[in-house]
Formats: sequence, C-alpha cells, structure tokens
Amino acid sequence: MDDTAIPIVEPDLVGIWKKNVWWYGFRWPFSFVLFSWVTVASTLAPEFHLDRYLLTMSAGFLGLVIGAHYIDIAGSNEKYLPYFPKMNRQAIRTVGVLAVIAGVAVGVYMSYAYSVWFLIFVALGGFFALFYPLERPKWLHTYPGFGLAWGFLPVLASYYIQALRIDLVGLGLASFLGIMSVEMHHMAVLTNEKEHGPEVTKNARVLLKIHRAAAYAIGLILLLARLP
Repeated sequence: MDDTAIPIVEPDLVGIWKKNVWWYGFRWPFSFVLFSWVTVASTLAPEFHLDRYLLTMSAGFLGLVIGAHYIDIAGSNEKYLPYFPKMNRQAIRTVGVLAVIAGVAVGVYMSYAYSVWFLIFVALGGFFALFYPLERPKWLHTYPGFGLAWGFLPVLASYYIQALRIDLVGLGLASFLGIMSVEMHHMAVLTNEKEHGPEVTKNARVLLKIHRAAAYAIGLILLLARLP
C-alpha cells in the first residue's frame, strides 16, 4: 500500500519521523516536550545542579523515551504495522525493557548519590515506563494516568532531586505541567485521521506545533538562565 493512502493515526507518523521504526520509536517531537518540562522543573527549583540535571535527563531518556515508547510500539502491532511492516516486535520489546532497566539503574545511582528518598520516584517511574504502554492496570492508560506518568511524576522528581525537598511550588508546578501534558495528549488524539475529520486534525496539528514550540522555548530559556 502506498504511504499516502494510509491514514495518519499519530501526529509524528510523517516525514523524517517515520523513516524507520527504531527512529520513530524515540518519538522526538513529544520527547523534547518531556525534556522541556523536566528542564523547567529543574531550573525553577531553589537550587540547580548541572550533574543532577544531566543524570535526570539520562534516566528519562532511557526509561521513558526509549523504554516506554519501544514497549508501546511492540505491543501495538495492528496500529503501527501498516507503517512498519517489517518491524521485529520481539527485538523492539527487548530493547525497550532493557532501556527501562538501564533508566532505573541510573535512578538508583542518583538515590545513592543524593537522596535515598528518590528511590520512591525511581520505583514509580519504572512501574509507569513498563506498564503504561501495556495498559495494565487499565486506569493507568487514561488521561489522568497519562498526566501522572508523563507530566506530574517526572516534573516532581526533577524538582525534588535538585532541591532535595518537596514544597508547594514543586507540587504546583508538577500539577500544572501534568495538566499541560494531558492537553498535548488530547491534541495528539485529535490528529487521528481514522477517527476525526480533516478540519479537526488540521487544527489539532497547528495547536500541537504551538504547544511544542512554547515548551521548547521555555525550557531552553530557563536552562540558559541557570547555566554559569
């Protein structure tokens, strides 16, 4: 089947992003939004430590960007198969699970180096990375579950590892960015050409571009402001 005849079910299943399944699995447009929110939380904490920030980004990249996304693709065969008919589901799933384990290992090291209480975030993050894409339990694969797994928890963890405490600013920031993550997810859902008409999908893509651009800009500006 010609690519142009396949309805687009995800906003990043276009252009260079769908070059191959391994490249697509990084979900770069959305992953950079996650990195932006992690950056916002890290830089708005009372203290900013570059080493902790880089380790946080590494753990998120391994556990969520590679791990959760690859597990999701491997478990959603019917959804992605038309785009990647030759994909090796078992290999993708294996790499995903190994990436989650590696991300958890980075988190354990951070807990040892900075705060044993960070292990709570590591355990929850590992759980979400493994089971969110598997939709187990079912409540996890809902809008509130998405906001918790891809917004609230990563943001609060990023804030905590910098400040080594949780305060009202951190909770407020995590709540707000969790809601923003759900908003982005809903706009992505509205780009599904199998379920929505051309006008809806077109407007959703425009709003997604604005959302991503704003997230990238805010994260970059705050990071530059914190760097020596």
